Amino acid sequence: MAKYKPEDIRNVVFAGHGGTGKTTLLDEILFATKANTRIGSVKEGNSLLDVAEDEIDGKASIDQALVHANWKGKLLHLFDSPGRSDFLAQYLMALRAVETVIIHVDGYSGIQVNTRKAWKIARDAGKAVAIVITKLDVENVDINKVIGEIQTTFGSMCVPFYVPDTTGGGITKMHSVLKPGDDAPDAVKEASASLMESVVESDEELMMRYLEEEDVSAEIPRLIAPAILSGELVPILGFGQKDSVGVAEILDTLTTYFPSPADVKTLKVLSTEVGEDGEKVTVVKEVDLDRNTFVAQVIRLIVDDHKGKMAIMRVFSGQVVPGATFHNITKKQQGKFGKLLKLFGVKHEEVDSVGMGEIFTAAKVDTLDVNDTITDGTWTEPLAPSKFAIPMVALAVTPKTRSDESRISQILQRFGAEDPTFRMELDRQTKEMLIYGLSELHLQVLLTRMARKFGVEVDTKLPRISYRETITKEVSDFHRHKKQSGGSGEFAEVHFHMRPYKGDEGDFHFVDGLRGDGVRRQFVPSVEKGCRAAMDDGPLTGSPVIRAEVEFYDGKDHPVDGKDSAFQKAAKDCFKKCFLKASPVLLEPVVNLEVTFSSEYAGEVNQYLSSHRGRISGMEALGEEQILRAVVPLAEVQEFSADLRSMTQGQGTYSMEPAGFGTVPAMVQQKVVEEYQASRSNDD
Repeated sequence: MAKYKPEDIRNVVFAGHGGTGKTTLLDEILFATKANTRIGSVKEGNSLLDVAEDEIDGKASIDQALVHANWKGKLLHLFDSPGRSDFLAQYLMALRAVETVIIHVDGYSGIQVNTRKAWKIARDAGKAVAIVITKLDVENVDINKVIGEIQTTFGSMCVPFYVPDTTGGGITKMHSVLKPGDDAPDAVKEASASLMESVVESDEELMMRYLEEEDVSAEIPRLIAPAILSGELVPILGFGQKDSVGVAEILDTLTTYFPSPADVKTLKVLSTEVGEDGEKVTVVKEVDLDRNTFVAQVIRLIVDDHKGKMAIMRVFSGQVVPGATFHNITKKQQGKFGKLLKLFGVKHEEVDSVGMGEIFTAAKVDTLDVNDTITDGTWTEPLAPSKFAIPMVALAVTPKTRSDESRISQILQRFGAEDPTFRMELDRQTKEMLIYGLSELHLQVLLTRMARKFGVEVDTKLPRISYRETITKEVSDFHRHKKQSGGSGEFAEVHFHMRPYKGDEGDFHFVDGLRGDGVRRQFVPSVEKGCRAAMDDGPLTGSPVIRAEVEFYDGKDHPVDGKDSAFQKAAKDCFKKCFLKASPVLLEPVVNLEVTFSSEYAGEVNQYLSSHRGRISGMEALGEEQILRAVVPLAEVQEFSADLRSMTQGQGTYSMEPAGFGTVPAMVQQKVVEEYQASRSNDD
């Protein structure tokens, strides 16, 4: 039987901009809860959470870290997440496992770019949220200014639960806003009145009584938890590292008012339904949770040198014991658990069971991947997956030594298993090995780790752009293939209509329009095969051809020399002949680009995108920041990460996703084609 009831568990992720003190606060919490015998320090390099060499050297989190602790009978699963948008996947993976997000705001610097991003993600996911103002022990922190900024940016539902007696080196304690006392400072009493109004507004009946000047103060505490759960109330807490001020108050607030797994009544699942057109479609719907059925989801993978692939899972209902058989309903596979582990930083401890609401780790589960739904076999619908940004920033990599060529693919696949926003592929067109991530920094961190941990170093360069070729008008032509050099020869003649294809059944459409007996029908598949072969190597730049339709309507055969190979060659040459007559154009990949930056840099960002063939599709103000959306050719933003950092003094963030292909301007096309032809001449 599970040791903890769901009501006694709190699952929390610490989020916010980099450098706001998330890891520092967690180290303090581990000491306060006696989960650690000392207070770890990021500055001194002995934190229990930032343990990788690059994290210690850079004094900043890169990986998600998971620890657990106990506070007054409650089990806390606590995630530390990186504050850089380059490692956003770590926050998103943790978010799937928790009910609560604590967003950190630097008391000195105030709200920053990734503070807003962490807030929006948490609110969109429907999580309960608290805000912790950190660094209250730093001089010149204006607590009232920061609270005002929070309420202006995020809303009036953000209300202080505690107020420090002062800020800077003289800070000694936090005053409770819930129980201010008669001798409380005026600022605390004002915050208390504001808190009461916020809570009252969450209950219509109580609000009416309050407006009629009835004393409802005794009923406020019971309404706090429901208001937090519904998102109508966001507590503002505080922390000063000096003397660990605010740590106990944060823990008390979490365990008293914030939701437990027992408050989760439904689960979002992927369900197959029949649409209006009769086709099956996959939709996300909510279903009631059955507390007796074992349902868990893989939220993260760690590849361990000794334990193999380790899956961190959140149990949403039921319980499981070591050695139990499980069903992976996402992949329709079965497996068996070995030991069940609880993760504490880099350490593991065995447990004899885990129950609803708990987060555990299973070792040597090679078939599992992030988002897989694991059940006891009685649950049939997979849980809705976490959604991650599409990795679009690419580098071409080449091992520095030939001996590493066989190892690099295996290592990069390992990184891809651990990080859903990293992938590798071999580009069939350019023959380059490509790695993709969220930013240049993201990729460089992983390559540095590969060199440090595995001794494999690579040379990098920007990848060649994978263009596509297509046609813009309809043409007709024919080609005769004839070969005679002693013995049996080859003969085939084909006649084509070629036109742009606008269907949605792939990039090529072949029409069998053959009439009469000029060509034996057994060669029709050979003609189609030759056309498809020509599609792989376009006449302009050797790029794949898309959006083309060929109608094979006539031709000539030979009773002896008519052969499969002859019709393939004739079709391939006729395809290219028609293609070059059909006003061909070059297509380039384009991306939807979303950039977040301070309003003061709007001019630079707009000018940059305009000069890089970008088309702005929308803008949105978010406090003192702007969100700009644009459609831009991928070739123009291959180095956007570094350029944006330079334009915005390191404060701008962005995301990209594929937006299909766009026509290359004539001047650019001419240059690309000339470069391709020159490279072919050099190869010859």
